[in-house]
Amino acid sequence: HVNESEFILEVIDPVTAEPATDGELVLTNLGRVGSPVIRYRTGDRVRLADGNCPCGRSFRRLPGGILGRLDDMLIVRGVNVFPAAIEGVVRRFATIEEFQIEVFRDGELDEIRVLVELDDASGVPRVREALRASLGIRLEVAAVPVRSLPRFDLKARRVVRR
Repeated sequence: HVNESEFILEVIDPVTAEPATDGELVLTNLGRVGSPVIRYRTGDRVRLADGNCPCGRSFRRLPGGILGRLDDMLIVRGVNVFPAAIEGVVRRFATIEEFQIEVFRDGELDEIRVLVELDDASGVPRVREALRASLGIRLEVAAVPVRSLPRFDLKARRVVRR
């Protein structure tokens, strides 16, 4: 929930700055007198839900919280692709231990290859189809041996430019 007695919340298309339900979070703080924050573009990608929450509150909600950073966005064949969206699909497959997103150039365009750690490469077509269905684009998916991708103690660096 967003406490709308303290903030004016907007969600805008990051390119056109027009109102949107899925886009960049913009905040105006209503309680700061000395240094007001007016229409602060956070760079965070959110999805807005209006209407009453099942808990009974009438404040607007951001289901899923912050979905990612706009500066994490990749553009593949003219389509905005967020690494967090890829992760959301990949994590549905319990057999995938780790994954990595490779961004590479094919002529003038960026392409994406998703490397997934799988014991059995026969699962690759299901992962590829789930990504296509969710993101609306075809991505290359390749199986790599389990424990072959880097592990990270803090924030994982899963996007690699080749």
